[in-house]
Amino acid sequence: MNAEMKPAKHSAAGQYLGFALQPVRVFYHLLTSPKGAKVSLEFKDDVAVHHADGKLLLEQTKSALRQNPVSDWASDLWKTFENWRAMLVGKEIDAGFTNYRLYVTPQKKGDFVQALSAADDVATAEAALKVVRTKLAKLKTVPSCAEYLQPFLDAP
Repeated sequence: MNAEMKPAKHSAAGQYLGFALQPVRVFYHLLTSPKGAKVSLEFKDDVAVHHADGKLLLEQTKSALRQNPVSDWASDLWKTFENWRAMLVGKEIDAGFTNYRLYVTPQKKGDFVQALSAADDVATAEAALKVVRTKLAKLKTVPSCAEYLQPFLDAP
């Protein structure tokens, strides 16, 4: 029988993929992290690696079946950055001991996120943020990500 199968309107395959990705990433880190490191799920972030020397890797995991969570005006992108900023302000993490990773599958790209990822010093980070501010100012309407984007842009 060759009956066409369609998912129910209430199915949540994309959401499930997002949640199911987290244990996969935990397992990856359990296999690859150095001795003495601990790996957490939904504790400091989606996934985090707590190194014995006090360093921390925060990882946000995003599935991208239908949308691009790292496109320039994606709420997911700016919410991630805003969450990390808020953790710094709240002294939940120390910038000098924390690395950040945004893991997206399947792989997606965005101009802003690529520029920020490539920034390896204050000058290139400020240049990347200047581009974001300039493009934001040219938009005719405020993007839906503004509630997350603006506090990040206003941060010192």
